[in-house]
Amino acid sequence: MKNSIIINVTIFLITPFLSSKVYAQKIIISFYNCENFYDTINQANVIDEDFLPTSEKKYTKDLYTTKSKNLAAAIYNLGRLENANGIALMGLAEIENKIVLNQLINENSIKKYHYKFIHFDSKDPRGVDVALLYNPALFIPYQYKPFSLTDEKHFNHTATRDILLVKGLLMNKWIYILVNHWPSRRGVGNSSVKKRFWASTVCKKIMDSLEKMDPDTRIIVMGDFNDNPNNRSIKMLKMNNPFMKLYKKGIGSIAFNDSWNLFDQILISSNWMSNTKLTNNKFDLINYKPIVYKENGMLEWSGKYRGYPKRTFNGNKFRGGYSDHFPVALIFTTNSAQNPL
Repeated sequence: MKNSIIINVTIFLITPFLSSKVYAQKIIISFYNCENFYDTINQANVIDEDFLPTSEKKYTKDLYTTKSKNLAAAIYNLGRLENANGIALMGLAEIENKIVLNQLINENSIKKYHYKFIHFDSKDPRGVDVALLYNPALFIPYQYKPFSLTDEKHFNHTATRDILLVKGLLMNKWIYILVNHWPSRRGVGNSSVKKRFWASTVCKKIMDSLEKMDPDTRIIVMGDFNDNPNNRSIKMLKMNNPFMKLYKKGIGSIAFNDSWNLFDQILISSNWMSNTKLTNNKFDLINYKPIVYKENGMLEWSGKYRGYPKRTFNGNKFRGGYSDHFPVALIFTTNSAQNPL
């Protein structure tokens, strides 16, 4: 089998809905690896036995509810930064299914935003997928489709998460979002490196196909890449990476062995800030600011892991935390406060 791949970016059409008009001065685009966001139900064909009431973790409904409320609290507080009207878009990773997503968006802290989501079940054996959470007052999705990374050479025995492609209107302009969760660094030798390079190759080919159809296409690539901004897999995407500056300052989104990594990133296409050929198609999102978001409740405050993200579990011990990752975000300033959707 040849190593080359062909990406078909034809996406089925979804009937749009009308969004309420809002005047937003700050737009927040974000990504969050929710670390093992499971329900308590034993799902068929999914390795979820560690997250059941009968498991060693004793993952009961109460613990599941705590996990969901904590994630919702992080999303709520992130969405209030600089007086924003909630998050506009948030890519999510390590989501088991639509059950946990429905639980999340109906938490009291964020229910008022009426968040919606886009999710497909992938072939990942652990059942952890990517998804896109969006604020219908700020973003209108039109088309979406998952792209499998499974092939005979790279994932012939074990499948991995899909790449989720979404097309929609943000600030009344078309954008594409690619949500990723690339293979972990576990593995012998360079095997995991090769898998992430393959994921990057697939992502790049999707982007190339989109840009071939429309050179003015604006693209966001976000995810937990399990690689840092300076790694080859990220650089080969040839995108603007606002998180490189943070990485060079030693800022990370996940800690391991007293070392910080910035695996969670949001990249934007090189033409993001430029005007299109049409004078009435000026893009209204300017002056973006990258952040790694953390607040007191999301941190370990004592012991060996002081300063680390506070996890839900350390081993089988319930810690009541959020995730082993901090969420990341780009905070945009709109070009004009008079540009409703």
